[in-house]
Amino acid sequence: MLHFTVDYKGEIAEFDHEYGPFEFGRGPKRDNIPRFVVNDSYVSGNHARIQQIDDSKVSIFNLSQRNSIRLDQGESISLGMSMQVELPVLIHVGETSIKIEAIREDELEGEDLALLDSMEAAITLNASQSSGSLLDLGQSPSPEKLALWFETLIAVQKSASGSMEFYEDTARAVVELIGLDRGLVLMIKDGRWMVQARFPDEDVDHREFSVSVLAKMAKEKKTFYQSGAALQSQSESVMGIQAVIAAPIFDKTGKVVGAIYGVRSKAPAMGGASLGVNPLEAQIIQLLASSVGAGLARQEQEAEAGRLKVQFEQFFSGDLARELQKNPKLLEGHETEITVLFSDIRGFSRISEALNPRETCNLVADVMEELTSCIMAFEGVVVGYLGDGIMAMWNAPAPQSDHAIKACKAALAMVSKMPSIQDRWKNKISMPVKVGIGINTGNALCGNIGSLRKFQYGALGHAVNLASRIEGATKVMGVPILISGSTKKMIGQSFSTRRLRKVRVVGINEPVDLYQLHAEVSSIEWKSDADVYESALVNYESKKFGLACRDLYPLITNQSGNYDPPSLSLMSKAIEFLRKPPMDCFDGVEDLDLK
Repeated sequence: MLHFTVDYKGEIAEFDHEYGPFEFGRGPKRDNIPRFVVNDSYVSGNHARIQQIDDSKVSIFNLSQRNSIRLDQGESISLGMSMQVELPVLIHVGETSIKIEAIREDELEGEDLALLDSMEAAITLNASQSSGSLLDLGQSPSPEKLALWFETLIAVQKSASGSMEFYEDTARAVVELIGLDRGLVLMIKDGRWMVQARFPDEDVDHREFSVSVLAKMAKEKKTFYQSGAALQSQSESVMGIQAVIAAPIFDKTGKVVGAIYGVRSKAPAMGGASLGVNPLEAQIIQLLASSVGAGLARQEQEAEAGRLKVQFEQFFSGDLARELQKNPKLLEGHETEITVLFSDIRGFSRISEALNPRETCNLVADVMEELTSCIMAFEGVVVGYLGDGIMAMWNAPAPQSDHAIKACKAALAMVSKMPSIQDRWKNKISMPVKVGIGINTGNALCGNIGSLRKFQYGALGHAVNLASRIEGATKVMGVPILISGSTKKMIGQSFSTRRLRKVRVVGINEPVDLYQLHAEVSSIEWKSDADVYESALVNYESKKFGLACRDLYPLITNQSGNYDPPSLSLMSKAIEFLRKPPMDCFDGVEDLDLK
């Protein structure tokens, strides 16, 4: 059996290999040969193959096509060449050092028998077996020492989890707090024990820890400690050590992901009692390992919370983002009634012709920033940006009893932002910057409409498609904001509206009533004109085209150039039908060809 110690810039990994060839390289495992993947840019994809010959020799074959393998004695193994070397040996590939040692079968059996099979002589600790008082576990410490222990534990818990300082403070505590001679923090990476920190931080000429003890600890999920004669005259990893302890570090699922490992190596004075690890010291080591596990779990939770916060705040208002952090299940897919808003910039193609690409992007960013702020101000969810457009929704993921009202208020606020944008861009473009907005209320499936790789919260369904078509209808109707009949029913008389037309949009057979959303409070004159228009619309739909023209005539003649587009359009169609009456199947529904 071989024991490898890999050192890359101070990051140590130790592991055993029983038999057969073993490879090192930056590339993946091949031909089912076990491999250690080295994260060293100077190491080739396939660099070294090690094959044990006997207890004292190995064969080293250079697989690299560009870099040699250097031996500690100054020799090197050229490309494509092999060499038999005596053990132990230290080789160098790139900036990585690999120490290769042989483990004799008698050594392994001795360690296993003395350290593992005699564990009934050791004391095992498990969190579920803890008694109520630490003082019941061994010799009572002084009040000062007990206070120091807990102050150190609290300091470890407060430190930056996962940082090198966090691991170094923990290793230091094993020595300075508990009184052991050496402390290690080990984490499992790619199935191997790797040293994260050691104290004292100094080179040693023997193996730093027992892989067998760690394997037993991980399997049993318990803290093990042993001292006395059972440790004497064993393999190199425990030679000269008076006591050893290993306490598991768990992740939030209860899986062993690391260990606190400590040794007491000082021999007792002549005639003195053998130094060991007493039960109270072992309990403190276990508490220290628990603190590390709690710190790592806290780090993971904080990282996840940070990711969720960034993700949520891209789509949701601040209050809703905080609610979703507390209850992410709100994001799970479900069918519910929502109010959907679509908006885009009117005449964007003509506007972009007057700008260079960078200016075009800046204009879109300016408009989207203003529209987004309006949506979030009224607690809407920004589903996404569609070129020069935006999609938003209300009543999902969190319920909002007044979702249609919030959407309408956001739409009016969006339109009110356009003059200030126009003023900022007046030196670049001469045409006005306007938006068209369509709003609809209905049932949809809400949840992740992206993919497993890229999350995007949104909605799918007929209600969403109709809202998009209604936004397109603003180009035909000549008004900035249109809402559907279902939305009008939800908002009641909360806003000034007028019914403009019953239409059939592309891809949807069922006709829908379209209403102009004018304002929250309108003038008496606007309300009066709206009533006249709606009266003309009723006559039009009843095929009373002459009466419709009569109603509409004052709305046009009273204007001084600023004509009402819906009135002009409706009168034009009424006059057309006076000249050429429609077929008997006429129902007043207008088919819109635009999306």
